[in-house]
Amino acid sequence: MRTQSWKTRVVLASGTALAGMWLAAPATAQEADGAATQSDEIIVTARRTNERLQDVPIAVTAISGQALEARGLGAVTDLQQVAPNLQFTPGQGGNSGAIAPFIRGVGENDFIITSDPAVGTYIDGVYVARTFGAAAELLDVERIEVLRGPQGSLFGKNTVGGAISIVSRMPGDVTEVEGDVRYGSYNDFRVRARVATPLGGGFSFGLSGLGQWGDGWQQVPSGDNLGNRNVISGRAVLRYVDGPFEAIAQVDGLHRRQNSAAHNMLAFTPTFFSTLQSTFLAPCCTVPNRIDRTDSTPELNRDDADAVNGSLTLSYDLGAAQIKSITAYRWVHAQFGRDGDASSTINYAGDFHNERARQLSQELQFTMPVFGTGNLLIGAYYFRERSSDLTRLVVADGLFNAPGFADFSANVLGIPPAFLDFNIDFDNRQTTTNYAVFGNMTVPVAQALTLELGGRYTHENKRFSQAANRIYSNQPLLFGTPSYSLDQSWDAFTPRVSLAYKPARDVLVYGSWSRGFRSGGFNGRPTSLEEIGAFDPEHLEAFEVGVKSQIGGVLTLNLAAFRNQYRDQQLLISTVSQNTGLIVVRTENAGKSRIQGLELEASVRVSPRFRIESSLGLLDARYQQYVSVIGGVPTDVSFRTPKQAPDVTGSLGMAYTLPLGGSAEAIFRADAAYRSQNFLDVENTPELAAPDHAIVNLSTTFRLPDTGASLRLSVDNVTNQRVLVAGYDARTSFGFLEGYFNQPRRFWVTVAFQR
Repeated sequence: MRTQSWKTRVVLASGTALAGMWLAAPATAQEADGAATQSDEIIVTARRTNERLQDVPIAVTAISGQALEARGLGAVTDLQQVAPNLQFTPGQGGNSGAIAPFIRGVGENDFIITSDPAVGTYIDGVYVARTFGAAAELLDVERIEVLRGPQGSLFGKNTVGGAISIVSRMPGDVTEVEGDVRYGSYNDFRVRARVATPLGGGFSFGLSGLGQWGDGWQQVPSGDNLGNRNVISGRAVLRYVDGPFEAIAQVDGLHRRQNSAAHNMLAFTPTFFSTLQSTFLAPCCTVPNRIDRTDSTPELNRDDADAVNGSLTLSYDLGAAQIKSITAYRWVHAQFGRDGDASSTINYAGDFHNERARQLSQELQFTMPVFGTGNLLIGAYYFRERSSDLTRLVVADGLFNAPGFADFSANVLGIPPAFLDFNIDFDNRQTTTNYAVFGNMTVPVAQALTLELGGRYTHENKRFSQAANRIYSNQPLLFGTPSYSLDQSWDAFTPRVSLAYKPARDVLVYGSWSRGFRSGGFNGRPTSLEEIGAFDPEHLEAFEVGVKSQIGGVLTLNLAAFRNQYRDQQLLISTVSQNTGLIVVRTENAGKSRIQGLELEASVRVSPRFRIESSLGLLDARYQQYVSVIGGVPTDVSFRTPKQAPDVTGSLGMAYTLPLGGSAEAIFRADAAYRSQNFLDVENTPELAAPDHAIVNLSTTFRLPDTGASLRLSVDNVTNQRVLVAGYDARTSFGFLEGYFNQPRRFWVTVAFQR
């Protein structure tokens, strides 16, 4: 059995401050499941110097790949079951691959290319602008870290709300072979494997792959179920080490051919559009009586993606300093759709998206020790992305050519038929260029007191163009404006200051102040001329104080309190155009908002074989100044509650290891995650309020450490809680209310091996 010292040095990627409130980096799988000894030290190099994890004054939750496996967390989005004040929303528009996190009530779930994430996703130090093709479920994940608050003075692209960092395992001087096979509910079958081996001459090589197939949980009587799985992905790593020089070349790819992500029509109210549909084409619409059943037309029932990504990381230790370069290229092509009318016999409402994105990034870092025990980091960053979004909007498909419609429109309604052709092709294209310089310095003020200063200057330019055409009438959506282009730039300086005090070896008290920035953008869905334009950048000022402590090698207890002051917060809203009658989905700026709260994370070793881990997040989010245009009238809506910001989040995990004789053992786990009620849209639609709920997972793992083999039996969502996690209200225009639910109860059997 391959073992790993608890004192393993955890090197955090890209020089980022990716340490944590707690980090499950077990010495063995037994320790991962509940018998770890916390008296030993975890050494990190988060700020380019060796530090104990508990000595890093940053609010982060981190969990190792082994701990992910022990908990049965197979995807990045499962981290919301562990980290406080963290939420993920599913990909909308039929897409299942996007990662849309909200941290402390700050996030963005719009997938359109004109919208940037408020919480950044990083894979091995590389910022991922579009997550459709991110391969984040491979077996070679070393750890995942959740950074809370503005980021940017130490690495990568600036992010206003936080970052999710995925760090891969690197090959070394020991041969490693491992894999697992999992089968579960809905004929879900997954196989993963990883091989890493030294090649000699300083070279080592790693190869990992994943294949997953499944039937999907949402039944479609006329065709293929929604929410199925059909994906293949893999990664290859070549590493070279020669004394102070290290080079790491990586390439990964993903190929996904699935049906549309599961979605539900929750309610339907007849509207002008649906009345035309029912009169000239076919009756519309019927709400399914079960959330696990819907229907769809084949052309909208797709969720495909292909991606190829490569990176080259070079580092050289000069003795008194270190230089590092991260060069990366990412390419993704995703096609996905959704059928909003839940019917295969009509095509009343839906959309299909054809998205492409290419990004190139270059990061340079220089670090050196200063003032004895201090450290200095200076960096530069370049990012360029070219993206396109070809969207087809379907509304009463075939109405324009229906018998009698032209005469009815012209003679009865007095409207030219072209004005009622709502089937539209959008051609959106955007180029984003980002330049930045950043720096961070730690200065010892006294023996137990350390000052940290950081800052970042960012310049970002965006060029956007759009052509939108009504399909059947062959007329521009915006009459007289077949296409247009926009160009705008934004600049920002975002500083950071923190002070850390260590009254004792196992106690750290810290406070920090920082500013975050997210650049502006353009409205990618205008349905009238006055909606063409840009929205402003948003700014966030964050204050945080915290305490990290370890007591007797048995209890780890960490507490953080924070207050975020938002200015010009970017919000995705849905309304109706006064000129066209079409639904408008646009981003607008709220004047001021405030988010504050507390976070507690604890881990206790009750006995050598019984361990408890828990977290609690309290959030108080509110708008202080927010005026939105509703029905063409500016309206004060400061009374609304920010979306995806539950007042309470919490988790509780318990693990017990039972010897079975010889070297065999059984590990019993119970994990629960709680969320209080929260709204899923900016408008606070009552039907789109997720209720208080708890998700419970249970598992039993039988291990034979001498052979490296294990058998895991598990059930996720034991009580089969079905809760809305995202939604969309189009009742004032198209008539339907749409929702996205969490996964149903699932049973799993997993066989794994490790050598």
